[in-house]
Amino acid sequence: MHSNNSVLVTAKSTTIHRLAAQVEQLALSALHDEVSLELKPGLVCPSSVGSHSDMDYALFQKSIRAMQGYYAQICQLGFAQRPFSHLQQSGLHYEQQMLKATAQINTHKGAIFNLGFACAAVGQCIKKDLPLNSAQICQQLIQNWQSDLRYSLARNPLSHGQQMRKKYGIAGAIELVADGFQIIQHQALPCYQSTLLATGNHQLAALQTLVLLISQLSDTNIVWRGGMSALFIVQEMAQNFLNQGGVLQLNWQTQLHQMNQYFTEHRLSPGGSADLLGVTLFFYKVEHELCHHL
Repeated sequence: MHSNNSVLVTAKSTTIHRLAAQVEQLALSALHDEVSLELKPGLVCPSSVGSHSDMDYALFQKSIRAMQGYYAQICQLGFAQRPFSHLQQSGLHYEQQMLKATAQINTHKGAIFNLGFACAAVGQCIKKDLPLNSAQICQQLIQNWQSDLRYSLARNPLSHGQQMRKKYGIAGAIELVADGFQIIQHQALPCYQSTLLATGNHQLAALQTLVLLISQLSDTNIVWRGGMSALFIVQEMAQNFLNQGGVLQLNWQTQLHQMNQYFTEHRLSPGGSADLLGVTLFFYKVEHELCHHL
């Protein structure tokens, strides 16, 4: 009986090594798909730097390459049920790698945090032989790390997110992750799936989802640059676009160009929404490309 258990443990650890590599590939491809998406208001894409003067598409590509190894590592840490501090150390190490590659420009700090915990939660699902869907992944995140995220994680009072939290009382990335990505589970992922069903086009589905996130999220990046008034204006613009059918309407490109013009003129960048789009794309990929492993 003992030797049988040993065989099972060995088989499972071999499997997690292979699966963690697949999880990493899906995470990196989700980040690549997000930055490669054209017509995003205020955001970097292959043809535009959006509202940014210090970063471009090539820098994002360099940043993604610098994170290679991270998502596999944190998935395995999640699988092994390592302490919260180990996950933190992994994230901080790769944050330094990212900043080294980008000459200290923050391209993917949010993605290291958000997507990192999503990958750790996938590791937990694999450990417990749970279905790999967004609901289970988020449930594992809440069960395992919600308390640590809320009460143990040191918050930098000088970060934009924490300053906006203190000044306006709006939730930042930490709260969104600690609560199990509610906005993705209940709004972004259903939006992505229904738009994909209607159009058969992943780019259109991603754009529709991004605009939905902009319309719903109290994006601290927007508030930092333009205050609460800017947030209300862009949320209303995004909601109007969706009310008229979003990417399903005939002149959707013209409308997105106009929205982009407003964002760039006012130097607004919905970076928080972009981070959550990356997690949404990752969940979709996991559900459709990793779900047959068990």
